[in-house]
Amino acid sequence: MFITKKNWKSMSKTYKISQAKIEDRENIMQFIDKFWRPNHILAKDKDFFNYEHLNGDNINFFLAKDIKSSEILAIQGFIPYGSDPNSHICGVISRVHPNSKIPLLGVELMKKMLEHTSPKTYCGIGTNPKTMLPLVKRFFKRSTGVMDQFFILNPEISEFKIAYIPDNYKKIIQNQKKATEIIEHKLINERQLNKNFSLIKVSNKLPVKNLNYIIKRYFNHPRYKYNCYLLKKNKNFSLLVTRQIICNGRKIIRIIDFIGELEFLGYLRNWAASMLSNSKYEYIDILTAGLDKKILYRSGFYEKKHNQEIVIPTYFEPFVKENIDIHYEKSDDKIVIFKGDADGDRPNKLN
Repeated sequence: MFITKKNWKSMSKTYKISQAKIEDRENIMQFIDKFWRPNHILAKDKDFFNYEHLNGDNINFFLAKDIKSSEILAIQGFIPYGSDPNSHICGVISRVHPNSKIPLLGVELMKKMLEHTSPKTYCGIGTNPKTMLPLVKRFFKRSTGVMDQFFILNPEISEFKIAYIPDNYKKIIQNQKKATEIIEHKLINERQLNKNFSLIKVSNKLPVKNLNYIIKRYFNHPRYKYNCYLLKKNKNFSLLVTRQIICNGRKIIRIIDFIGELEFLGYLRNWAASMLSNSKYEYIDILTAGLDKKILYRSGFYEKKHNQEIVIPTYFEPFVKENIDIHYEKSDDKIVIFKGDADGDRPNKLN
């Protein structure tokens, strides 16, 4: 049907957009189950839903509802990195009811969410390349692409069970040089983070994450155990966040997030060598977008490229031994994001 300006105005009067309240929770969970993904963790686990999105009496979703029936027509979730005005937010689940006849309702919902939250910067991870990416590029002028994945193999392992490394690549990739610049690293707890957080100087290329967000996200997560390392070089500090993943009787360590000066990521050779040797990880990997690749090369990371036979899996819940692209969107091309941004490192398995 051809949509005229008159028809559009008429349709816009059939729905209302607002931030969700706690009384909307059950309907949002049902909507996710029916129209996003059956048995999704946010549809079935109320406690995890509350952890991820409950914010006082509000829920961090914006809803488009039918004015007459109050039926949910579309949802747009978000995760704020702070409580301050103009803080960074990330978009998460975005879905329009499949029977909706209202054109570009998802775009209108996103606009209203951004008007209300007024974020300084915005990002999304796992954006659908066929449906959402064209829309966010057209209507929001976002920078989009595929996240880069880098890894360091354990030179003491010859047979890999999580990754697939052809023999002709092993000698090249496992030929690790010794660190020329040493950085101090210390595993810290929440109390130590509180004590040292003010010492961390954060790059202006990183989304600003306040202390409360970091504690909730990486120290009080209900499902995942994260390890946070305080990195020190001279009198400067940064924070490195990792998570151990166990699969096929082996384990890897994934760098999930980073808060600090980006150059610190170029001084991880000694830390990486210690982790691989002492804990017998198959490899260390990191997924990122916007980061200068030369920084990771200095730490001995090898870039996974599309034209290689190498397989460094991305998904573990369930485990898929394939190279799978993770698409992203950013409001500013200069922003550097990691796998831990948005809901990029959210559990999928139900307890």
